[in-house]
Amino acid sequence: MKRIFLLIVALILSGCTNRIQYYTKSFPDYLDTITTYITYASSKDDFDKQCQYIEKRLDYYDKLFDNYHTYPSITNVMTINQNAGKKAVVVDRDLFELLKVSKERYQNLSSQVNIAYGSVLTLWHDAREKAGKHKNIGEPPHLETLEEARAHTNINHVILDENGHSVYLEDRAMSLDLGAVAKGYTMEKIKQGLVKRGIKSFLLNGGGNVVGVGKRLIASDQADYKACKSHYCIGIASPKDGNYASTKSDYEAVLVADNKAVVTSGDYERYFMDAQGNRYCHLIDPRTGYPARYMRSVTVITKDSGLADYLSSALFLMNYEDGKKFIAELDDVEAIWLLSDGHIVTSEGIKNKDFYVFEKERMYN
Repeated sequence: MKRIFLLIVALILSGCTNRIQYYTKSFPDYLDTITTYITYASSKDDFDKQCQYIEKRLDYYDKLFDNYHTYPSITNVMTINQNAGKKAVVVDRDLFELLKVSKERYQNLSSQVNIAYGSVLTLWHDAREKAGKHKNIGEPPHLETLEEARAHTNINHVILDENGHSVYLEDRAMSLDLGAVAKGYTMEKIKQGLVKRGIKSFLLNGGGNVVGVGKRLIASDQADYKACKSHYCIGIASPKDGNYASTKSDYEAVLVADNKAVVTSGDYERYFMDAQGNRYCHLIDPRTGYPARYMRSVTVITKDSGLADYLSSALFLMNYEDGKKFIAELDDVEAIWLLSDGHIVTSEGIKNKDFYVFEKERMYN
């Protein structure tokens, strides 16, 4: 009897010390966005250790993929660009891997996302920065300047040496820009690192690049939808203007994100207007050199955040009809489009998935 009593006491004490709690933290100023982490941990100390790991990796990838600054401690995208036409640059494995997979996806998946488009993207970045100093009103780059920059965007001039992990840009006027792929890759790598550390339930949101692992361990009493009480959910933001101005909620749709990557590309976060009221977003169509205007946003749902990031950018840069055909040929990939006319359209396979829409009358397929 005494042994049983002691065993019961030990189990109770063990249960108390291993009791999990809900935690969340945000990390600003990395990769030009805010990253939010949600998880459950047995102690604040345990959670803090997870956050230390996340912040360390965010800082590393933020510097590694930066094409506007150099750092003494790391060879990054800016370093490669500075040596264009001069010499090959040896880079870290992560940077080489992202360049390699982005080039392969350009060749095998879609040529809409070109990491060698930096010369053009820099012109639009500078125009957007200038507009930001004048109440977000500015002018697009001159057509002649854009055409000159577009002449230096041939991805075949990005030479990757597998043996030496080096990168060489054959065109002296070329530059790399990983803005369309870096956040998704970063979130995927951090997710993998957390899983290796034994974290079995969390949601990581890097400015519209979301990865979910497991489901909620403690039911939420603040969820608007029943499914979101026990599952991680992510909202697709409403543009809140044009044909979406009357939307009552901040979100056009809510998705269950357990064990999924959910990535959205849209025209309503980073943009500027000209004096005539035309909008110029940051997603540039390589066929024209100008911002794409096919839709307001597109969201991709699949397993790998890096792939989802690439695909969401590619889909935003093609019309819906072409995008729907494109998605239909891919396995385990779904998409949701917010069209300019205010309708929400989904890929065929999403009908049987966990998907919740606030204003269902706006949907058609």
